[in-house]
Amino acid sequence: MTKLPRLRALEVLHMPDETGPSYVLRDPEGYTDDELILSEPALFVAAHCDGDHDRGQLREAFEQRYGKPPKPEEVQMLLDRLERAGMLETQAFEERRRSSHEAFQAAASRPAAHAGTSYPADPEEARRTVRGFEEQAAKMEESGKRPEGTLKGLVAPHIDLRVGGPCTALAYRLLAEAPAVDTVVVLGTSHACPHPAWIVLEKPFETPLGPVPVDAEVCRRLAATAPAEGNDLYYHRREHSVEFQTLFLASLRERGRDIRIVPVLCGSLRDPASTGADGTGFLAELRKVLAERGERAVVAAGADLAHVGPRFGDPGVLNPEGLSYLEKEDRATLARVAAGDPAGFYTAVMADGDPRRICGLSPVYGLLSVLDGVSGKVLRYEQATDDTGTVSYASMGLWG
Repeated sequence: MTKLPRLRALEVLHMPDETGPSYVLRDPEGYTDDELILSEPALFVAAHCDGDHDRGQLREAFEQRYGKPPKPEEVQMLLDRLERAGMLETQAFEERRRSSHEAFQAAASRPAAHAGTSYPADPEEARRTVRGFEEQAAKMEESGKRPEGTLKGLVAPHIDLRVGGPCTALAYRLLAEAPAVDTVVVLGTSHACPHPAWIVLEKPFETPLGPVPVDAEVCRRLAATAPAEGNDLYYHRREHSVEFQTLFLASLRERGRDIRIVPVLCGSLRDPASTGADGTGFLAELRKVLAERGERAVVAAGADLAHVGPRFGDPGVLNPEGLSYLEKEDRATLARVAAGDPAGFYTAVMADGDPRRICGLSPVYGLLSVLDGVSGKVLRYEQATDDTGTVSYASMGLWG
């Protein structure tokens, strides 16, 4: 019997519901914007789309689990939905993938993929939104003295700007106060890249406030030390972790700052062996760049912290005591960042297998690995909580 088609590597989010659990399938690689909501039995069927099971095996497994076989027409309807959404590894999807890569490679700039959703697409509305974030940020900085020295690095959230915009703006206030800076190396989490990688894109980023150009010299130097694998550059197409930073950089450019970016997406570093794999490559070259540029260059990590709760696979949401404990753990991790301690930060995140799911691991580790003798301050720590889970995030500055 013909095998069922293979499901692509998708993100599965658990969504609690009064009538039973449901699950959202979405594509972290961005080949499709569709999100499919599936019941638990439908997800069971989709999970058998692995290229190894056929319909007969699915029918037997389904009947064993649910006490009756699935209706053939419902299975076919689900397969059709998955294929139309580009979530199955079929010939039609391969053609979609090929054309998407060709279009992105040919584009002169990286479009503002999330304009109109996470922030306004209209220039005037976007300008008002950023100014509003900045006004709120002016009143948000946590107490305590900033370390002395020259600004060397930032940690800025990459959570949806409708949630964390003011906290992100708070980090970029530091750049406004550092007029010598003209190059910002933005290290952003690549939510779709599963392997260690430093993916440099030499394309300007479009924003509603105008384009943010790249520092071409630095881009080429860094890309030469960390050549992207195959189609890795495509991960930049819809990734928000760098894009959200560029909106604030574009706002600074509107006010006369000639700032250029070096956009870098950071792949997974969850294998401990991967953290030292490129000590003579990308990170070493970035250290050279920073030494040469001095106070003209800073590194910004677009990074969030914990992702916990049912949406991320945990059994339930955190109660107030749990949220308080989460903050304690997060702040202990941020203390390692403030100490400029990459090994301590990595150990703090990966203790017990990273139960908090810190999605800023790679960019923050990269940031700390290229800065020596820095001291930091947490400008603001926040948690975004609803009945599906909690995401924590913070803005920080590092001086040296």
